[in-house]
Amino acid sequence: MKSPLLKIITLTLLVFTALFLRVNHLHSLPPALFSDEVDIANQVKSFRNFQTDYYGNPYPIHFHSFSDWRTPLQIYSSVLVSFFTSDPILIVRLPSVIFSVLSIIVFYLLTNSFLAALLLTLSPWSIHFGRIGFEVSGMLFCLLAGIHLWLKFTKKPRILFLILSLLFLCLSPYFYSTAKLFIVFLVPLLLLIWSKTLKNISPKSLVILSLFGLLFLSPLIIDTVRGRAGYRFSYISILTEPHREQITDTLRYQDILLSHPGEIGVKTPLLSFILHNKLELVIEKFIGNYFSSFSTTFLFLQGDGNLRQGFGNHGLFYLIDFLLIFIGLVIYFKKPDKLGTFFLIFLIFSPIPFSLTRDSVTPHATRLIFILLPLLYFSSLALKKYLIFLPFYLISFLLFWHQYTIHYPQLSARFWHYNLREAVLAAKAISTTKPVYFSDSYEPFLPFFLLYFPYTNPVNDPNLVRNIQPIDNSLISGQVIDNHYFFGHLNWDQAPTSSDSLFVLPQSQFENLSNRSSFKIITKVDRYYLSAEAFYLVTPL
Repeated sequence: MKSPLLKIITLTLLVFTALFLRVNHLHSLPPALFSDEVDIANQVKSFRNFQTDYYGNPYPIHFHSFSDWRTPLQIYSSVLVSFFTSDPILIVRLPSVIFSVLSIIVFYLLTNSFLAALLLTLSPWSIHFGRIGFEVSGMLFCLLAGIHLWLKFTKKPRILFLILSLLFLCLSPYFYSTAKLFIVFLVPLLLLIWSKTLKNISPKSLVILSLFGLLFLSPLIIDTVRGRAGYRFSYISILTEPHREQITDTLRYQDILLSHPGEIGVKTPLLSFILHNKLELVIEKFIGNYFSSFSTTFLFLQGDGNLRQGFGNHGLFYLIDFLLIFIGLVIYFKKPDKLGTFFLIFLIFSPIPFSLTRDSVTPHATRLIFILLPLLYFSSLALKKYLIFLPFYLISFLLFWHQYTIHYPQLSARFWHYNLREAVLAAKAISTTKPVYFSDSYEPFLPFFLLYFPYTNPVNDPNLVRNIQPIDNSLISGQVIDNHYFFGHLNWDQAPTSSDSLFVLPQSQFENLSNRSSFKIITKVDRYYLSAEAFYLVTPL
């Protein structure tokens, strides 16, 4: 494809195709904003009003949410979108759409391959994460842009390319924390494979660039050291897995059980110390996570079991990709080149961030999204040589698109917390004077109430959380706002007898109440999707 005009036309077609696949029915596919996305919308609202997160931290490097500290750039990107629309779904999801489409453009420029970009355009993994308010689309764009600009520098050693490459690589962990570890492997890899390029960088420039990178990352590093950014990793890391001592002691005890039955005070053999220790457990967990990342069930058959990250009975790749990736690897090994070598080592490093976590029983599509790029690259090598596979690839896409647009919403609605918005709006429509009790037996209502009611801090305090108080009495254990809106787990035997109270609860919970005849149903929020939950709004008789 040597004609510049033809390149522009094909790239334009790709962009419009990618936009359609990521924008079409964005409000209902996935079916609703789930709690993390709602959290972004609430953070945007707080930042627009006070230039803080809703804990009152000004211009945060990490936004403090109810349960975590969140990396900032996805939220700041949503803040920018909020200047053009007030629709919370567009505010939360459009940044991912934009970054996903930009990634396709950069992947095209990086690989100089229309087919590689086409595969990324049609990729189930890319389509899905390009439609939801997850941080990984922005992270992938920054990584791809950084790699592409480095390759431009290797061909035209202009310092601007190098500065921009470093800038984009440093931006990636501001989107998603997984990149913090990954760029530690990525930067040396780029320097190693294109080591001859280093002669074009003077020692002085190298020092200045290193200091620039360190300075740019220093806010993130400082927040990590202070514990904000490291808070989540501290409890999902394999290095902090609980009960390691007990597991080790049990394994050592089993070693001596057969040879010393019923005896106490037996000295642990040296071999047991060597084979069973905390380091061995960490290594075992790491290796198990690492190899599970390449599971064919995960990649090609079932995908992620969490239906916010998977699709239900469909892999993150197409089945035909399995064959194409194999062929592409064979093509590469027959005639290795630097870009292929880079993607091969990139693939080897990709599972490491996920492998260091312990909170997922099965592979995790968000943490493993790095795998997407090298596997699609090798798949494109095969497709380029054997174009006969392209019609089968397009058929695979059409089958996925039907599954994704028709069946996936029905399967996943509960995972996307569908109907919580509708239940909050129904409560608002009925009364704002009655005390309102939201049951959290399905999912915590509080973030949805703050966004969709919406709740406005009466004293204009940037620290919204100051108005959210804990409550624990005979009726409810949870949180309360203004002594009027209650959220938590309810003891229905202690429910007020006065009809002045309004209760919002899932249908499944209401139908299991032993005293449900004591309540009058005011309205029912019906479910639209098969897996969704209906809600009742009731008052005591």
